[in-house]
Amino acid sequence: MLGIQNEEGPKYTVLVKDGNFEIRQYSSYVIAETTIKGDFDNASGDAFRILAGYIFGKNKGANKIAMTSPVEMEQSATKIAMTSPVEMQQDDNRFTMRFSMPSQYKIEDLPEPLDSRITFEVIEPEVRASNRYSWLSSKKRSFKKSQELRAWLKSQNDYTAYKDYVYAGYNPPWTLPFFRRNEVHIALTSNAE
Repeated sequence: MLGIQNEEGPKYTVLVKDGNFEIRQYSSYVIAETTIKGDFDNASGDAFRILAGYIFGKNKGANKIAMTSPVEMEQSATKIAMTSPVEMQQDDNRFTMRFSMPSQYKIEDLPEPLDSRITFEVIEPEVRASNRYSWLSSKKRSFKKSQELRAWLKSQNDYTAYKDYVYAGYNPPWTLPFFRRNEVHIALTSNAE
């Protein structure tokens, strides 16, 4: 009733815990994603409606798929044509939202979406740093939390960040702010390799 999160999500093991900061080893999982142009608030609303429509039955077969958490959102990069290696450039007006699919699904088992803007991907096992916080989140607040996480990572000599941050929201919109679980994640590489 208060919007406390009980949904399935990607499986992980905590490797390091320090207050709100964690380093986690994630198992692989399947995601549905869509990329939308626009400002952060409008893009997030549009992307959520597209993906929610898919899991609530807007797919071939009208199959319903259980909601999982977190919902992940990141600023998208655009490929720069005719370069080698392929380079990416941040695009301030493109955002990608991802829903993780329930663990029983492989890509080939998922119903085909009716909306061509939805794509699927397997997220391979990876190590991520996380900074957890409550209350309401925004693009500005998640950026600030990502900067706090990057500062903390400087004390973690075993890992180096290699991607920009991803915002992860775990609760429905009606959740009371002090019960909300928000996180920012940054993918890491091991310095031991």
